[in-house]
Amino acid sequence: MRDIQISMVICALALLASTPFLNAGESGEWTIDDIVTAESAGSWTLSRDGTMAAWTKTTIEKIDGEEKRISRLWLTRLTTNESVQLTRGDDSVRSPQFSIDGTRLAFITPRKRPGGGDNGEKGGGDEAKSQIWVIPVDGGEAWPVTKLDRGAKSYAWADDETLIVLAQESPTLWEKQRKKKKDTSIVVEDARREPPVRLFRIAIKGGKATRITSNLDWISSMTVSPDGKHAVISAQQSLSYQFDEKIPPHTRLVDLETGEAKRLYEGTRLVPGRVQWTPDSAGFYFINRYSSHPIYRSATISELYYHDLESGSHAKVDLAWERGVGGGYQALSDGAIVLLANGVRYQSVRLKRDGNTWTRVNLTGEHVPNLDSITVSHSGTGVVYRHTTGTTPPQFFSAKLEDAQLVDSRQITELNPDFADKPKGNVTVISWTGANDEEIDGILHYPLDYEKGKRYPLLLNPHGGPAGTSRDVWSHSWASPRILWRQAGAFVLEPNYHGSAGYGLAFVESIGQGKYYELETPDLINGVDYLITMGIVDPDRLGIVGWSNGGILAAELITRSTRWKVASVGAADVEWISDWANVDFGASFDNYYFGASPLEDPDLYIRKSPFFRLGEVTTPTIIFTGTEDRNVPPHQSWSLFRALQQLEKAPARLVLFPGEPHGLRKIAHQRRKIEEDMAWFDEYLFKSGEETNDAIKDGSPLEALIALKKASKIGSWYGIQISDTLIPEVVEHDDLLVGRFEVTRFQFRAYDPMYGVTPDKGNFPVSGITFAKAQSYVKWLSEKTGETYRLPTREEAEQFSKSAGTGGNTLDHWAGYTPNPEDVEKLIASIGNMVGDAPLLREVGVGNGSGDPAVYDLDGNVAEWAIDEDDTGVLVGPSADRSSNQHNRNTEAGRAYRGFRVIKGAMARQE
Repeated sequence: MRDIQISMVICALALLASTPFLNAGESGEWTIDDIVTAESAGSWTLSRDGTMAAWTKTTIEKIDGEEKRISRLWLTRLTTNESVQLTRGDDSVRSPQFSIDGTRLAFITPRKRPGGGDNGEKGGGDEAKSQIWVIPVDGGEAWPVTKLDRGAKSYAWADDETLIVLAQESPTLWEKQRKKKKDTSIVVEDARREPPVRLFRIAIKGGKATRITSNLDWISSMTVSPDGKHAVISAQQSLSYQFDEKIPPHTRLVDLETGEAKRLYEGTRLVPGRVQWTPDSAGFYFINRYSSHPIYRSATISELYYHDLESGSHAKVDLAWERGVGGGYQALSDGAIVLLANGVRYQSVRLKRDGNTWTRVNLTGEHVPNLDSITVSHSGTGVVYRHTTGTTPPQFFSAKLEDAQLVDSRQITELNPDFADKPKGNVTVISWTGANDEEIDGILHYPLDYEKGKRYPLLLNPHGGPAGTSRDVWSHSWASPRILWRQAGAFVLEPNYHGSAGYGLAFVESIGQGKYYELETPDLINGVDYLITMGIVDPDRLGIVGWSNGGILAAELITRSTRWKVASVGAADVEWISDWANVDFGASFDNYYFGASPLEDPDLYIRKSPFFRLGEVTTPTIIFTGTEDRNVPPHQSWSLFRALQQLEKAPARLVLFPGEPHGLRKIAHQRRKIEEDMAWFDEYLFKSGEETNDAIKDGSPLEALIALKKASKIGSWYGIQISDTLIPEVVEHDDLLVGRFEVTRFQFRAYDPMYGVTPDKGNFPVSGITFAKAQSYVKWLSEKTGETYRLPTREEAEQFSKSAGTGGNTLDHWAGYTPNPEDVEKLIASIGNMVGDAPLLREVGVGNGSGDPAVYDLDGNVAEWAIDEDDTGVLVGPSADRSSNQHNRNTEAGRAYRGFRVIKGAMARQE
């Protein structure tokens, strides 16, 4: 029976050690993993008859020891709503497209060709590996179609046996020679050496490639007509266009049979994007990003145009909506479905075309008020759309389009099912008066534990852009894990400040031409003050957090006021002169928003730069940047950090993410960003007093035990009674009669009735014992039994410990590794903060014994009193709160981890 009981204890301990309490969270608790490993779906495309949908599902998986995002291809038959996974393995897929007859799907992937051949030129990044594969819809193996030297940029079906592919030309002899010499030098914007990007015709069977165009420029996009006869392309004329927007791309209509290209819209300011052909190939729609500025398009509204193929004429579609297109559109045979820009939510409409006249009708249906995206089949009947709100995680639905109504909606995806039972709280749209006495919208997220009448901390969270929009959607990311902030007890405000998109041309352009900062900052401040006057936000607990333009505004605000108790500034500019030349779009952004370049007005750039006002900052500020960021130079974050560090008025911390661009890609980096933010907010805003201990290993028994202690669940697993005998059992060991177990609490209470012990802890070793108490016990036991009992000598105890090994209940066990001296100190600090008396102790007799018959816990649990040569007490052996490594055992066991075992028989005397 005793062996069974011990086995039960061991099983319970194993369960404790393996339970990921902190990682998974209690039921209903949000975790960091919920944010960084959330599933998503995208790349939706429909078969022409509207009966099938292809899409990619993205999950996080560990590959070669690193967590990575993997997108796999799925097929849904909309008639039955059945979904099946088509691709597997560790390679992602993108851009699926149905063949004309719907029997096959093409997709782009970096997967290896059969037989282990490479996918083209090596060392050129992800794009160099991307080839087009085809898979039968009804089952069967996928096969590679292309073997392009630099991979495929995009493609489209011309007919069921042919693809039109956009790809960069093969390497020249000059490039091959540079590669052979391992010359990785880069000449910036070297137009003479940059290979052109062209259109190719590629056969599905055999993969034969034929050039369609012989252009010498760089085609950046193409859209092929449904009949496979024409393509609309955009061709870059200047490699510095992104930087300065001086020479716009050419738009051409290409005859795919002859390769003849006709330039369109010459002499106009039209730069078409998001081109979509009508299903009958009679014409196409496109988006033109319109700005009143003669050169720059940093702040725009999206206008919709229609081009008639037969007449060659084009006209702007009269949307009767001054805010323009917001969430995209879908071309139909008689018009289009359009998601119009409308602040925090899109206005979904159906446009019907009659010549150059369009009639607008509002779309209706179950989820239309919060329609986030939509895909429509060529037949115009099959529909897939995305539905989400601020409290509804996104899912995709299928429906039928009947005139201007979505009917028969059915959910397709089951993304993140664990989210269903977790709290979402309240998210609402609010408005207040901002700069110029204009109304400003924002998304207000309530604390998950909100109680009316209380004031809470606030995290102000401005979006990036600045021409972005905070919308009424489920949006939680590594940059803004708002649900975690709310779970910690904060309000979160996302303001759509002046310069935001979605509110019309005047609003988005309002901060251009030298007004950058001038309107946004009062918008943000007024929003915070509005919440304070509502009585829901504590004015003494304000924080600000942002990435990119949101970080830029955070850096500005902490120089203007000391009200901010904490700030998180990610990928943000603080000094604008050096920004201008070191950003991929430096001139187009800075010249537009400041109204001049630093070459023209350096004093303006100095006045606009928060760097020269950092002497006013008292806000504890954590700073983040990717070391390869080309949107905001990493040196900007260094400047902010060094200035705050040297001024010594505010705590500052800089976190670098090696190899990362503007947005973090590695899951480990995304997780670290959230951890750093939460720890910083906890210290300076929430002030819970709990610090993250980096000496505690993820998944270790100690981590699990701490989580259990926090949840007040410890105790029941340790209530198995091994023995309640009052006299310690002794067995022969090293020619001595040694206590088989450390003296238990039940046994010690027989001597000292005042010693408190609960029934579930009776078989734990007695602890918190002084040397004098241990001596007194063995004296009492000797008198009680008429036998001689004593404590071991130091020499005896050290021999016991040495022969027992190092696998027992020590700090190493709980930590999950052998800590160095610095980690030992950190772990001891964590143990000291745990609730309960000696929480790391376990029942005597758990684990492997030493010798035959076995003596238990010589390798850990409590440190044991022994008698030194001068008859003083000395603690010998490892304990649960100290490392078993002799080099780390630089301090005695804590008072709560001191006990003893007995020896039966008189002490041998030296002659």
